[in-house]
Amino acid sequence: MIASRNPAKSRPLSDNVKRLMWLARAAPVNPRLIAEARDITDHDLDCCKMQGELFMEAMSMGLSMEAFAPNYMTSKLASLIDVSFACTEEDVDEVIKNLHIPFLFKEPSCLVEALYWIDDIVSRSQEENKSLALTKALSEMDKPALPAALAVLPSEPIRDISKLSYAYWLGYVYRYECVLHEESSRMVYGAFDEKTMREAYASLIRSPLGEVDLKDSVAEICRRLDKHLVENIWGNKPWGKPIHTDQAAYVLS
Repeated sequence: MIASRNPAKSRPLSDNVKRLMWLARAAPVNPRLIAEARDITDHDLDCCKMQGELFMEAMSMGLSMEAFAPNYMTSKLASLIDVSFACTEEDVDEVIKNLHIPFLFKEPSCLVEALYWIDDIVSRSQEENKSLALTKALSEMDKPALPAALAVLPSEPIRDISKLSYAYWLGYVYRYECVLHEESSRMVYGAFDEKTMREAYASLIRSPLGEVDLKDSVAEICRRLDKHLVENIWGNKPWGKPIHTDQAAYVLS
């Protein structure tokens, strides 16, 4: 089944998962811990770019990141795409073929439509078996109708550069976090919700780091985000004692 969960009803991350995520990020600020560095390849960065373009396409279509980010990041569709992104460049074509979703990687708008179409069918279906509901819906129509969430979008693409830039940045950084720590989209969103990322971006563009190309600055951006997670967001948990709790330290400047 590839249906998306309603983010409001999505199963939260367990404390054990959060503990492992905390430990993966704690080494830079806690000398008692050792974490292996993940080598980021050009293929990884291409995947970040691909997801950035997907988020930008969603914004262009008229979807706010406040709504789109949790819907995408916590969806089963995203977890399926996580698998494809995790493949080597040589293997990805074969994996996509086996998953029967080649169109998703060619047209970002198709992926956005697929995500919302699946959500629409699943939310309205009375079937206990949601996969069966999707199969029936596909067999009953020549072309899937747009769900209500997309049917009411602006007829003209949104061209606000500041909004599009944020959307691209958000998708790119989310994917980099997934790659860096080998975590799923849902896990990364469980650590950094859209509100946290929006605040980080606002801080970033006011700083000298905002003048650096994203490809060259994303490693430092994620390092600072991870530091904030370890020290402030999860720092008061039993498995993560705060090193300091100065919330003002969380600025990408």
